[in-house]
Amino acid sequence: MRDWTPDELRSIADRLRRARIDAGYDKASDAVRKFGWGYSRYMNYENGERAVPPKQAILFAAAFGVTVDYLYFGKGSALNKNEGVKALSSPTIRHIPLLALDNMDELKRIAEGSEPASSMAMPVFGEEALPGRCVFIDIRDKSMSHPYEPVSFEPGDKALIDLDAKPSPSDFVLALVPEEQTALFRLYREVGRAEDGSIIIDLVPLNPNFRTIRISSISPGQIIGVCRSIHRVFDLSTPTQRPRLG
Repeated sequence: MRDWTPDELRSIADRLRRARIDAGYDKASDAVRKFGWGYSRYMNYENGERAVPPKQAILFAAAFGVTVDYLYFGKGSALNKNEGVKALSSPTIRHIPLLALDNMDELKRIAEGSEPASSMAMPVFGEEALPGRCVFIDIRDKSMSHPYEPVSFEPGDKALIDLDAKPSPSDFVLALVPEEQTALFRLYREVGRAEDGSIIIDLVPLNPNFRTIRISSISPGQIIGVCRSIHRVFDLSTPTQRPRLG
């Protein structure tokens, strides 16, 4: 890769930023989330702090609908004015942050509207529809496990949480409750209204051996997001452990 001058790096960064905005991603975090890039590394490119390698330039050009020559040298038109050049509508792989329920600092940041900064991520392949802002949470206990329920969450499952969704009764939700040492993943149930008009909410485990937690004006809490799907890895036994058929 050639050595770019500081002025050239700034020009490349400006064109990258312009291409991203023209492609419909007003915030860099929107593009990063859409295409599964690392936020910090991408911002190094867009701020002109790091040279864009050819492989990355090809990815950025395809994502934003411009040519590599446009990003590097300003040749050609801006987004979608190049004949035959079209921005990607969806990536092949998207990497979604994976969080533990006891990662309270990170979950509080997300509840305040910040972007997830977890170094762990789950790849999602193909054309699966995904929420704009979402994370996976790692299920580690059996509080949401029930053999006779149509939906049951087992240790090791990854629950996809839509951070922008508003909960409805019977949704599975991710919640923060100040008195608890971890975030809670529970069934959302509205049980009434308080005198001040606020909704009283029960966070109900599917496993009756775990506690129901109530959120009200007296016992405050916050719903962070709503579960949209479960990703489960099946641990198949080795051939020597499998039962013989026939």
